[in-house]
Amino acid sequence: MRRPIAVFIVLTIAAGVQLAAAQPRAAPPRRAAPAPSSEAAAGRQIFDSQCAWCHGNEGDGGTGPNLHGRLRHATPLASMVDIITSGIPGTDMPSFRSPLTERSIRQAAAYVQSLSHSSARPAHGNAEHGIALYEQTGCASCHAIDGRGGILGPELTSIGSRRGAVHLREALVKPAAAHPPGYLVVRAVPASGPEIRGIRVNEDVFWIHIRDASGAVHTLQKSDLKSVDREIDASLMPSYASRLSDADLDDLVAYLTTLRGEK
Repeated sequence: MRRPIAVFIVLTIAAGVQLAAAQPRAAPPRRAAPAPSSEAAAGRQIFDSQCAWCHGNEGDGGTGPNLHGRLRHATPLASMVDIITSGIPGTDMPSFRSPLTERSIRQAAAYVQSLSHSSARPAHGNAEHGIALYEQTGCASCHAIDGRGGILGPELTSIGSRRGAVHLREALVKPAAAHPPGYLVVRAVPASGPEIRGIRVNEDVFWIHIRDASGAVHTLQKSDLKSVDREIDASLMPSYASRLSDADLDDLVAYLTTLRGEK
């Protein structure tokens, strides 16, 4: 009687092994997000008072980029400390060497690093529909993405890594209020002939170069002009406040936030 019992036990064990092998393995439990360090907690207060003006509350973006997810200019803590200390040349990111102490800079960097460990928060809207709206509204006639498009307006390949959703929506609704640097509108009135209005490309003591709305560049000698007016608060970009619905604006902004210069 013992042998049949032994055979039964072996068969039962074998069947159990086969059943276990046939079943998919359970996914390992997700690791909980680490709690913010005391440095990061202190850094949040500094961020709210010094950085939220540009990067938005909780780093969601504004004039400056959304700080959630992979950062474009810094990842290690040391590089974040360096950027906060010295700024980023050629961008709107200033140096905070003067208003902040070394300890405060380190704490602010720790908080920014904690933000980068969470996923980038998507803008409200349908980015796929936003692509269609970008084409339909003729944005590509003035703006370039990945080398394709016009040159009258700012290049947008990585606009989502440089500007937040709030700022991008404002640029669509009130383009003059979100005036990008390097796109000063000027109006030149020659002694004879029609006036020329467009973006100032270059200017020195004797000459001014203006790109008009068609993309043509005019080289004008100042001595031949009656006047040159610099329209500080003007923009060649039209407002889309009445051209697009709120839902369409959300969709277009959602698409623009995906443009992060990543291949």
